[in-house]
Amino acid sequence: MESPSIIGIRGVQIAFEMIAEAGIDVIASKSAIGTQMMIDLYDEWLAPLGYTLLTSRNPKERGGHISIGHPEAAKICVALRKFANVIPDFRTPSAIRLAISPLPTSYVEVWDGFQRIRDLTESRQYEEIEGSDSRVT
Repeated sequence: MESPSIIGIRGVQIAFEMIAEAGIDVIASKSAIGTQMMIDLYDEWLAPLGYTLLTSRNPKERGGHISIGHPEAAKICVALRKFANVIPDFRTPSAIRLAISPLPTSYVEVWDGFQRIRDLTESRQYEEIEGSDSRVT
């Protein structure tokens, strides 16, 4: 059995220090605000484009991500990575999972990401994807 690398151990230590410095309550609060922002942007921009909300609207019943559904979710996920610099998770059969990582992600980045999803969907740019047999991304 090998010993863990010094660099690896140091990376974990720094991560724990960042969490301790920010405080778990602050991190949880930012996560709740961020997911509510995502749901508000979903309501305003994505629901009219054929998306469905698959996540509870109750902040006590969700974590740091939301899931939205769309019949072309697989192609949309690939197109978001390829054309819009947005990295979602795809879950079969038609779910897109979007997360806020509370420490490094700003609310502006959440806004920009949802704007890119809206614009890509409105333009139908995802139709340029030749198909995706991915079950999970």
